[in-house]
Amino acid sequence: MANVLEELVNIAVSIRDESCAKVEPPLGPLPDPLPLNVTGVPKLVLTAEECEITETEPITLVEKIKEGKYTALQVTKAFLRRAALAQKLLNCVTELLWDRAVARAAELDEIFTKTGKTVGPFHGLPISSKEHFSVKDRYVNASFVAWAENKVQKDAHVIEVMESLGAVLFVRSTQPQTIMHVETETILYGRTVNPYNRNLSSGGSTGGEGALLGLNATPLGMGTDIGGSARWPAASNGRYGMRPTAGRIPMLGLVGPNAGAESISGAIGPLSQSRKTMEYFFKYIIGSKPWITEPALLPVPWRDEPLSGKVKIGIMWSDNVVNPLPPVKRALDIVVEALKKGVPGWDIELVDWEPLEHAEAWKLTSELYYPDGGERVAALLASVGEEQLPLTKWIMSENPYVKKQDIHSLWNLNVRRDAYRLKHSDHWNKTGEKDGHPVDIILCPVAPNVACLHGTAKYWSYTSHWNLVDSPGAVFPVTVVDQEKDVLEKGYTPLNEQDKFFHDIYAPEKYLDAPVDLQIVSRRFNDDVVLQAMKIVEIALGRDS
Repeated sequence: MANVLEELVNIAVSIRDESCAKVEPPLGPLPDPLPLNVTGVPKLVLTAEECEITETEPITLVEKIKEGKYTALQVTKAFLRRAALAQKLLNCVTELLWDRAVARAAELDEIFTKTGKTVGPFHGLPISSKEHFSVKDRYVNASFVAWAENKVQKDAHVIEVMESLGAVLFVRSTQPQTIMHVETETILYGRTVNPYNRNLSSGGSTGGEGALLGLNATPLGMGTDIGGSARWPAASNGRYGMRPTAGRIPMLGLVGPNAGAESISGAIGPLSQSRKTMEYFFKYIIGSKPWITEPALLPVPWRDEPLSGKVKIGIMWSDNVVNPLPPVKRALDIVVEALKKGVPGWDIELVDWEPLEHAEAWKLTSELYYPDGGERVAALLASVGEEQLPLTKWIMSENPYVKKQDIHSLWNLNVRRDAYRLKHSDHWNKTGEKDGHPVDIILCPVAPNVACLHGTAKYWSYTSHWNLVDSPGAVFPVTVVDQEKDVLEKGYTPLNEQDKFFHDIYAPEKYLDAPVDLQIVSRRFNDDVVLQAMKIVEIALGRDS
């Protein structure tokens, strides 16, 4: 069994290494030793033009291609080289799609030269995806050693749509074992680290995308989110990410072990360098009417300006289970103080949001994640002798709420889920009892802490809670850990053992240079509200372009 495991791991690693070796011209030497913060390394290794291209805001980059300042091939090769560098620094790539991306970019340039027209709104923009999105004629292992030789015949639907709009798929990225951690580590590829501080996690499960983004090695990544998997990596790396309402973005063609388990629905969402890019993604991918091909999707159009006049914002300072640590508290203070000063064009009202039974909600969420008790995943790992990594054990094997359900107990779980959703909706409605205007959005933490120390990502409820009620949520950068301001409160009394765990491991010096993001959530199907609210917040912070 050990030999089989080793052979399969070698297959996956060889595919990755051979794909990265295609980079032309080859990358130069790296600093030795590497600094803890490697975000400055690209300027030492890449050309000035490559740095300029890869550090340009994505939609601005599309405009520059349209204007003829850059070709699609120039842009694609710049990102291919930067992604290969990211792999050397952060261990975040599963395959560099050099041949496919170069051929696609050259095709787009030829069309533009002949017709003077772009193929679509994403013409020439490189995009990336986590590994379990199907890519035609490529191996898709979904982080399972047993599936190292699983080749697929068709692109995932979302990739088809994006390429029909002019995008160029150029790299695939790492995700954790079982795709169910909020840190990224596998037996196949090892651990992905954070570009701002390599002692920290890049998040998960879309952790490779997060690391690529943090190093500006992708303009737009596509991830999935069933408990925070798009939001955690974006936040850990100081970028933007969103989990939309389930059923908005094409889902066909994802490879995973729990197909058909839909008590909590996953969703595909973007991770990007700007809010503007996320808006662009949703506007055009929803505008392409993907539900015509994928009937499970909802034909809900995108609204450009869903908020006007009064905007009521609920501030959730804590979920009352694990209190946010000093950097996160300070980020909340920064945004709240900015909003208190007002935003031209909107009447902003701030109210405190009281969380509703988040501890009980997590118990229910945990039960719904693995209604087979984790049997299918455990069997797949065991089939080739793949050990369960510590965070796999934590969420699946050692989680007291994970139990094998029969059909009747699963029905009962779904009844409990729907009852909680109704109760949560009533709770939300009560925020409008005085004036008939319930809260439009909630501003809250993404997690108790910033990017986690390796192996410590053991509390998801600031994100998974919104998956349970199917609320859209997005994250955005606010600040960076401050060594002087972000010290622990003296004499703090923990709420419980979970709260104690995070406060005991915290010290600002462990999180040097770590970005701090916050999260905005709204009601189901109000995805456009989330992003317009984010724009309002960014105007308040003086950051909207």
